[in-house]
Amino acid sequence: MTSTLETDDAHESQAPVHRDFHHPYTPYDIQETFMSTVYEVLEEGKVGILESPTGTGKSLSLICGSLTWLRGHKRKTFEEGLNWGQDDSDEPEWIIEQTKARKRREMLRMREDLENRLAKIRAKEKAQRERYLKGENRFKKRKKEAKATDGYDDEEQFVLEDYDSDGEHKSAPGDIQYSAETLELMAKLGMGPTALKDDEEEIEEEMKIFYCSRTHSQLTQFINELRRVNFPSAIPDEEPKKEPEIENLKHLTLGSRKNLCINPQVNKLSSVTAINERCAELQKSGTAQEHKCTFLPNKENQPLVNDFRDHALATLRDIEDMGALGKEIGICPYYASRSAIKPAEIVTLPYPLLLQKSAREALGISLKGHVVIIDEAHNLMDAIAGIHGIEISLKQLQMARAQLGGYFQKFRNRLKGKNRVYIAQVVRVVDSLIGYLEGRLSIPVRFLVSSVESSGANFK
Repeated sequence: MTSTLETDDAHESQAPVHRDFHHPYTPYDIQETFMSTVYEVLEEGKVGILESPTGTGKSLSLICGSLTWLRGHKRKTFEEGLNWGQDDSDEPEWIIEQTKARKRREMLRMREDLENRLAKIRAKEKAQRERYLKGENRFKKRKKEAKATDGYDDEEQFVLEDYDSDGEHKSAPGDIQYSAETLELMAKLGMGPTALKDDEEEIEEEMKIFYCSRTHSQLTQFINELRRVNFPSAIPDEEPKKEPEIENLKHLTLGSRKNLCINPQVNKLSSVTAINERCAELQKSGTAQEHKCTFLPNKENQPLVNDFRDHALATLRDIEDMGALGKEIGICPYYASRSAIKPAEIVTLPYPLLLQKSAREALGISLKGHVVIIDEAHNLMDAIAGIHGIEISLKQLQMARAQLGGYFQKFRNRLKGKNRVYIAQVVRVVDSLIGYLEGRLSIPVRFLVSSVESSGANFK
């Protein structure tokens, strides 16, 4: 009997707690189980590997489970912040209550300012959505300005700048692929490890969920699911209400230059590499002012960056919406979106931006203390291999060798000594790869010839 009672008590203590996951429909049992599992994994700080059959509403269940936990966690953190240091206080209860009320007002002030700005933007967008998304007049003006970048074909742009590989270790990881102007711009916008501390203190870092998938089309489907749900505010009301106040999700989607560049002279280029290189060229200190990209954030257009940040967070936008928003406001969405990372609750991004350390550092993303959700995780190993590997053919290597030789002959007298050495090193590497591939290709032929000769056959 005793054993039976203990078993019953243990069973009752392990019974699942019923939670309201704010699912937009009446969830099935499999969805309830999925949401509860997601919640428990996050609550206990564990790593979860979850699988659910196709057609069971996995994405919606994942959203409801994770965001219910996030809002609850933020609410708990808020309450703990109010009560911190109160338990050991000898002050009268009325003083403690007054102190808590003052803390609440201080903690709510910045949040309310942001929420009020976002609410005004939502109202404006609802009333003027068509005019806002088209942005015809402003975009036409910018398009005319961008035409000034044509004709930038001076040979001087092809001459290598001074470069010292011995000093690479002095740079922060991931910095060597960006120009000095780009890194300076990142710092101003709080986008990298060199960000100014003053900028970091302006907006408080929110506990957030990073959700990544393989493609932007899959992320767009996920964002459409986000539009179905509503969650109560993370900050509890002083006086409980029958219907809790709904707080809109603050979501941000990130992408590459190829997805977000709005400069018509850059985004028309065919490859990602060409777009990245052209963008870097337009930021070089030696580039004439009239040739520089007119959409880049700077001190003068910082209000546009702030405007972009608030609009990006006000409504749920996919990658195409972000590009349209940048065109409407007249600011580069690739760079301006970084300013919205800190206040965002959920950030959607493709695999490469999350899995590459240099990409995370360039974006100013730190995963420490946040939630990471990887969708389609069975593709993860292939994605990692694709990010850190490359395929190159013998024909491409031979073409590169010929181009390097032509470049060196044309510019050898205008290159610094170290740059000539570096080019020679690259040539030797390419020659070695060509020799290796030619050797591999010749192995079957030599084996065939050897076999034919040993058989005494004679071909004429």
